[in-house]
Amino acid sequence: MKSVTRTLTCLLLALCMLLPLTACGGGNWRTDVSAQSLCDSVIASLPVKDGWRAVTDKYISASSWGEDYATHMEKVTEYRIMVSENSDMNIDEVGIFRCASEKDAKAVAEFAQGYLDTKKLQMTPLLESYNPAELPKLDTATVNVIGCYVLYTILNSSETTTAGSAFEKALTPAA
Repeated sequence: MKSVTRTLTCLLLALCMLLPLTACGGGNWRTDVSAQSLCDSVIASLPVKDGWRAVTDKYISASSWGEDYATHMEKVTEYRIMVSENSDMNIDEVGIFRCASEKDAKAVAEFAQGYLDTKKLQMTPLLESYNPAELPKLDTATVNVIGCYVLYTILNSSETTTAGSAFEKALTPAA
């Protein structure tokens, strides 16, 4: 009986040691990439349309990101958000947050998802009336987390996939 208990305990401990690896995607991700460099890599992977511009620090505010935005931004060591140069007609948006830890990244991912949900509620009536072709981008808006980085995108479906692949590639250590 002691042998079975010991074996089960060892197996349980081994399983517990593997859980953190699977929770992080099993990858040993880079942590030395700046948010600007990572965002530039993602933007470079996308087809050129109207061009891109970086937002100012005032872009993240209570009106669009929620009342607790300052609390979440304390978890962010740096970020970069790019929007379409022609934002009146094109709602494309890409944001990268670099966080102090993977735990912080998960919290910031929820924060970014809240932003996307709010943006969808705010923008849908407006887009329905004057630019319905942009509506699907709100449905395919996504948040991805790799290590201590968070990517959110408001792009069409294929560009969302391309951006996610570029994000992952840029954070994959060289072999």
